[in-house]
Amino acid sequence: MTNRERPGAVLLRRLAAVALAMAAWHLPAQAATPKVQPAQTAASAESASAGKAVPGFGVMVHYLPDKQSAGEIARFDAEALAASLAEMRASYLILTLGQNNGQFNAPNAALETLCPRSARNRAPRDLPLAIGRALQRHDIALILYLPFRAPQADPYLMECLGDISEQLPPPPRFIAAWSAVIKDWSDHYGPLATGWWFDGVYNTTGMTADDWGKLCAAARSGASNRWLAFNAGEGQARFSLKSAPCQNLMAGEYMRPTARLVSPPSELRLHVLTPLAASWGRPGSARFSAAQLRGWIGDATAAGGMFTLDLPLDDNFHFLPAHVALVRSATAPRP
Repeated sequence: MTNRERPGAVLLRRLAAVALAMAAWHLPAQAATPKVQPAQTAASAESASAGKAVPGFGVMVHYLPDKQSAGEIARFDAEALAASLAEMRASYLILTLGQNNGQFNAPNAALETLCPRSARNRAPRDLPLAIGRALQRHDIALILYLPFRAPQADPYLMECLGDISEQLPPPPRFIAAWSAVIKDWSDHYGPLATGWWFDGVYNTTGMTADDWGKLCAAARSGASNRWLAFNAGEGQARFSLKSAPCQNLMAGEYMRPTARLVSPPSELRLHVLTPLAASWGRPGSARFSAAQLRGWIGDATAAGGMFTLDLPLDDNFHFLPAHVALVRSATAPRP
């Protein structure tokens, strides 16, 4: 037997240090409001000519670089992305912070305190902040995507955060650690982040009110009125499930939505999320016509809900021109 500290003791000691680390983290996003430069004014004029945003319609982007390609984050054109979303008349964007490979698109002081080696893979810029500010200039809201569990394909982060397979209930020590990570981002982005979309809520057996309290408080920190979605899986039986006490928005994952969108009896806001191409974040031909999209957007809007299209990016982080044209046609005001 070695004299190595028990993982639980290490995690508790690191959690105690998180508060100190947060003091060195950037000021909340709302504390710094950038002045609009001439180029941004031109972009705003261009988006205004494209027509007003459609309430209840938004776009999701799966941007998930790995540790080898994370340097590409530096050349991501946030202004161009925001202008394209305005052109498509989107009223919000759901943006990935990261997923299962352990690479995130923004720094996180709490994560680096809990898992010091993760600092080696720190993003070269705060991409969500850059995108969020660009979106703000077009009156487009930002919702952040994050897995409900630790990155399942990163053994180091799994161990230091105290997590196990996402198919098993989350351990309490992981819940405490992940709540600290979520809170760090929540506080940093503040009102700029209007919601969270948590993926992979597959097994919450045994989670206590205190466990949920930590996670929900972390998700609301910095802006108490956020939309909160917790995704338990895809399809008719799961898209509308309430998987967390603080959830107020359906996760909505639905590969093949029904011809008409009708909200099942629920206290949650209606939301349907589907990829335009064959799979999430992968370029390909559109699966739906402009008429289908127009119908779903209309149904969601009439119900006070949301309809989200997952759109892929090309190698230069631009939406595919054919997809932009199709969505513009679907969201165009009727004569």
